[in-house]
Amino acid sequence: MTKITEIEGKSAVAAWSPIQSCSDVIAIGTKDSGGIGFEDNGSALDLYDLDLSNGDEPRLLGSVKTEARFSSVCWSPETLGGKYPMGLLTGGMENGVIHVWNPKAIMKNQQSLIRTIKGHATGPVKALQFNPLNLSQLATGGSDGKVLIVNLDKEDEVFMPCESTQQNAQITAVAWNTQVSHIVASAAADGTVSVWDLKSKKSWCNLRCESAGKAVADLAWNPSEGLHLLTASADDNNPVIKLWDLRSSTSMPLTTLTGHSQGILSMAWCPHDEHLLLSCGKDNRTILWDLFTLTPIGEVPIDEVDHQTDTNSNSQEMFAAGGLASNHQRRYDVQWSPIKRGVTLTCSLDRKVQAHSILGLSSSSARPPKWMRPSSSVSFGFGGSLVSCGSTDRYIRMSTVVEEESFAKLSAEFESVLQTTNVAEYCYERATKTKVTSEAELWAFMQIIFDPNSRQQLLGMLGFDPEMIASKANAYAEDNLTNGIEKLAVDDKPAGPMTKTTEQMVKQAIMVGNFDAAVECCFRMGHAADALLLASYGGGDLWTKTQQRYFEAQVEKRNFLPLVSAVFGDGLADLVQKSDPEDWKETLAIILTYAKTEEYHVLCDALGDLLEQYGDDRHASLCFMCSMNLGKVGKYWRQQLDEVNKAKGSLDLAALHEYAVKVTIFLVAVGPTSKLCLEDAELFSKYSSKLAEQGLLVSAAKYSTPDSYEGKVLRDRLYRSKASPSCLAAMGGVAPEFPFDMTNVKMSRAEPAKTTRNTRQMRTQASTASNYSQYSQVSAMSNSYAGQSQQRSATPTPSVTQPASAGTLPDGWIELQDPSSGMMYYANQTTGETTWERPQPVAAQALPPAPQPEPQKTTPATPSRPNKLASKYGDGFVTSASHPELASQYGNVGTSNPYGGARAGIASVSTVEKPPVSGTFDPNNIPELSAELQPIKDCLIGVIDALKADPSMGGSDKRLLSESERGVAVLLKRLALGDIQPEICAKVLQMIGFITTYDFGSAQSVLTDLVSSEWRGHKDWLKGVKALLQLARKIWNR
Repeated sequence: MTKITEIEGKSAVAAWSPIQSCSDVIAIGTKDSGGIGFEDNGSALDLYDLDLSNGDEPRLLGSVKTEARFSSVCWSPETLGGKYPMGLLTGGMENGVIHVWNPKAIMKNQQSLIRTIKGHATGPVKALQFNPLNLSQLATGGSDGKVLIVNLDKEDEVFMPCESTQQNAQITAVAWNTQVSHIVASAAADGTVSVWDLKSKKSWCNLRCESAGKAVADLAWNPSEGLHLLTASADDNNPVIKLWDLRSSTSMPLTTLTGHSQGILSMAWCPHDEHLLLSCGKDNRTILWDLFTLTPIGEVPIDEVDHQTDTNSNSQEMFAAGGLASNHQRRYDVQWSPIKRGVTLTCSLDRKVQAHSILGLSSSSARPPKWMRPSSSVSFGFGGSLVSCGSTDRYIRMSTVVEEESFAKLSAEFESVLQTTNVAEYCYERATKTKVTSEAELWAFMQIIFDPNSRQQLLGMLGFDPEMIASKANAYAEDNLTNGIEKLAVDDKPAGPMTKTTEQMVKQAIMVGNFDAAVECCFRMGHAADALLLASYGGGDLWTKTQQRYFEAQVEKRNFLPLVSAVFGDGLADLVQKSDPEDWKETLAIILTYAKTEEYHVLCDALGDLLEQYGDDRHASLCFMCSMNLGKVGKYWRQQLDEVNKAKGSLDLAALHEYAVKVTIFLVAVGPTSKLCLEDAELFSKYSSKLAEQGLLVSAAKYSTPDSYEGKVLRDRLYRSKASPSCLAAMGGVAPEFPFDMTNVKMSRAEPAKTTRNTRQMRTQASTASNYSQYSQVSAMSNSYAGQSQQRSATPTPSVTQPASAGTLPDGWIELQDPSSGMMYYANQTTGETTWERPQPVAAQALPPAPQPEPQKTTPATPSRPNKLASKYGDGFVTSASHPELASQYGNVGTSNPYGGARAGIASVSTVEKPPVSGTFDPNNIPELSAELQPIKDCLIGVIDALKADPSMGGSDKRLLSESERGVAVLLKRLALGDIQPEICAKVLQMIGFITTYDFGSAQSVLTDLVSSEWRGHKDWLKGVKALLQLARKIWNR
């Protein structure tokens, strides 16, 4: 229901209050006396509060009696400099008088009549309206054909728009222009409309809206467009509403609205939505129009007629209960509330004043009213893009929103530094500027990694500078020689001279070549130096054992000997495992000095693992940096990031940026062959995503990795973003892999209902299915069928039906699989029939004797091989594209065989050569490509369109462009068919990326590579693309 409330027993004209604080108040000027019979008690002006919000009954606020009846009522906003805060009420009376009241005084039951205007000679004043742009001006129209302008600021100022010209019939409506304050229009009963210019005191234009003698019932200006005017016809034979565009024509309307079946009485243009119009007519219809589509979209219903009359009803109510009840409900006035959006007021002949809401209408429009639409629209897009539009202009604004300015600034500064500064210099700058010791160590190590002599530099950083140690050792030795020899302890004195017995034993052992015995003898007598000397001549094994024995004997006296043992005995790995984690610098220095190239990284990793077990993750990460182990050092950096995030309670973008910087710099040192682990890849995807959110698309593409699913999705979005060419270059010039699986979704086919068919029915159906085949083929089939019939008739048939085997197919049928749905279907190799239902073997059964045909001359069919039909509909539901054997066996005339070769289990079929692809370029029928290949189509078509529109194109250029179009057409069609290998598609995409950035030199290089390697199989489109590239370079490099 649309009705909100109503006031009964009032045959009246009404007006809404334009005051915001009294938006539910209406003024009603009655059109009859309200008496019984022919009594005349005058009329009244009543103010009612409809209380639309609470739904209570209308409440009378005040009333004023008048001597004459009302023909029109109008209520103005606040006027005369705030003197009347509730505005002014004016009433056009039937005796030609215009009264002006103060509505506030009416509510207080005080003297309310302010002024009486007697400008019209006789007859009712049916038209009143205040100027919305100059509230002190009132336009009136009377039955005397005059239009008067009343200036309420001046007592005696009443004038006509044009003294010399006026309309010759009763004025039915007046309307002030909504955009220009000195323009007013008036409609007359003779079918004319005059538009008056008060500034120049003359008629601006005249419209002949209706034929002579047919009235213009109402008119209205467009609330937002000052040159659009609506007129309503009261003619029962032509009840139309005409829309005039005064800029275009004053003799022919812009459009005409038809919907009423009888003359129109009133209409109102919605002040809150210029696309909505309300009209009522003699056909008892109140129609809501959509001026955007120029069609009716709804209708305000009328009340149901109650034919049960009350004995106390007056004459009018009794008349309403008769046969003319429907006409009695006719509405003659409609108005929109100037404050309440979507609320209307109607007055009808059944003495009812009703308020309705159009929101309760059953509307056919898919467009909501303007006030229910957002006044502005904002939408966020990928890459921090923001698109917005407002209701005050027609501009669409695109901008980039940076939510994390500090994060974006850090990223921009880092990118700028990398472009202008050496990486090692950046690391040195970070190491010297930071105040955190751990970070200073990290960046110092990072800097040294880039040094060609990194191991020597790391020794110095650890405090083991070889030159400095050498100078200290020399100084210490000199000091001991001069001052410290006498301080040697007794235990430090060398062993005494070897005895003659010992010498003899050693000598004899040497003489027989038994160096083992000689060495043993020396060790037992305490002559270790002699033992080492003799062992050096006794072979490698003896030398190794002697060294080991010496180290074991002297280790407690000389603590440097384990080091010497490890160095010369290839025992660095064991040394690392037994080293003290507190002395990690010394252990790392030994690795730096003595480790071989092939074991250097392994030993550094072992030391890092030892420190990690000891709980020293910080120094362990430095060892992992020395071993270039991104996985293990990245683990420590991820732990640092997790600790910061945990302390903050959310993702710390500054810490994420610092992590990404460290990994990025380290990757430069490690080399491009290193691959991120899954955890690092996910963090880099998150980092790239955050960069993209700030609009830093190129930087995001630079740091995006395909090592995780999120990274693949992000790279694909960057590739298809507004910065696609730059992002593609940042990703190495190779289009990223499409991250989603392409699935061709098709509607499932319903299986046909199972039917029982005998052999004759099946053959009849097969014959019907091939009714388009050639005559000779049909004739051959008929002869074969006749021969088979005769043979069957001559053979005795049993009368008992034999059961058919469920696991076998009838003769001639084979089972195939449809590649699109995966369902099994069946094809008859003889007839070409296909079916989703499994055919059942036909059981032998008794047949009635067939009538003998008349003898005729026929050509007998060859019994050894059945003729095969050649119908182009031979394969039924399935085409030979999925099963090549059907192309020749089932009569697929004109169907190419793209597969070639024979399928297992099927008779070999000769390969049909592919027809050439057409080179016709139709811009209205460009084949659709997959999402990853769409940039090829967009770029090439864009280049062709741009060249066509270029005025510098000459005759030879246009001929070259025509050749280019043919090549592009072939390329796009072959891409749509999937006839081009993926590696060639990747090169074409790379070339397209260069063309998009106007890098024609690089694009030419890619094309040259394609021509040299793929010319034989792709010359049909390479020639055209080559011509297009040459033409683009020629035209746009001028």
